[in-house]
Amino acid sequence: MKYLSKIFVVIALLSSSCDILRDDPDLLFPKGPGVFILNEGNYLAGNGSLSFYSLETTEIYGNLFSIKNKRPLGDIPTYMAVDGDRAFIIVNNSGTIEVIDLKTMESLETVTGINSPRQMVIRNRKGYVSSLMSDKITVIDLDNLVVEGTIEIGCNSEAMIISGNILFAANWSGGSKIVVVDLTDDTVETTVTTGLEPESMVLDKNNRLWVLCTGGYMNEEIPRIIKINASTLSVEDELEFRTVSDNPSSLTINATGDTLYYIDEGVRRMPVIMPALPEEVLIETGGRLFYKLAVSPKNGMIMVTDAIDYLQIGDLLVYDRDGLLVDSEQCGIIPGFMRFQE
Repeated sequence: MKYLSKIFVVIALLSSSCDILRDDPDLLFPKGPGVFILNEGNYLAGNGSLSFYSLETTEIYGNLFSIKNKRPLGDIPTYMAVDGDRAFIIVNNSGTIEVIDLKTMESLETVTGINSPRQMVIRNRKGYVSSLMSDKITVIDLDNLVVEGTIEIGCNSEAMIISGNILFAANWSGGSKIVVVDLTDDTVETTVTTGLEPESMVLDKNNRLWVLCTGGYMNEEIPRIIKINASTLSVEDELEFRTVSDNPSSLTINATGDTLYYIDEGVRRMPVIMPALPEEVLIETGGRLFYKLAVSPKNGMIMVTDAIDYLQIGDLLVYDRDGLLVDSEQCGIIPGFMRFQE
């Protein structure tokens, strides 16, 4: 009987979702909690796309941008920043930022002329955009949706985090440092040395910056996770992986800021108070190619994308907080960055 009850609940949710979509023709996906997924598409093909996975209907709603705007999203969308009811989608190889209405998916503006944008963080009506191929961070005026200026940081950049008046920018490609920018005057304050190629980073509840360093594209050194005091800028700990052949990535953190998650031969989970990297794997790969990772701030559900072979349509894998697979849905080509919606 419990299985029949579950089926009836799912049918009711799907029926409710269909009613909502019928009642509002501008809606391409259901209201309510879920996760947006940026599908990178094939390199130079310009077939990147935007999908939404509804936690209520457990369905994927794909090609949202192109359906609404009658044109492709672009070549390699990598990141989505949110400002109220607007989303800023970073399209790396196209050198653009697509500004869209989060409810209707309508394009509000396309910001152009940015050299290889990667990620974006927001503070005081400004958007700060990192760059893979430039030594500048681009500053976007969020009210007028134009490039306001740039900040010279002396290296390329990828992941960024803001803490108070400070912006931390990771020098990812070929680099081994975090650039510290004072946002009161948009100038570089100092740098903090890390391991080689800091790929992702998070800020915990204790104002500690955790930085995952891959060890370099050619496996030059053992990958590691660095813990930095975001106030004093001192390195407090350095946790090495096993060998130079390890390939960790996609460091993220839960909503309460006390537990880290990252990809390393599956998904691993680590409380920030742990003195060493965990030996146990929370979620085994099962032969899949884990690419990107996210943790729901609402219920702790774990989302992992499977790029399969970086050529064909990939999957979104949904796990509960204990690592049990609860759903698997086809997404787009190379499903990557994920952004939750409450």
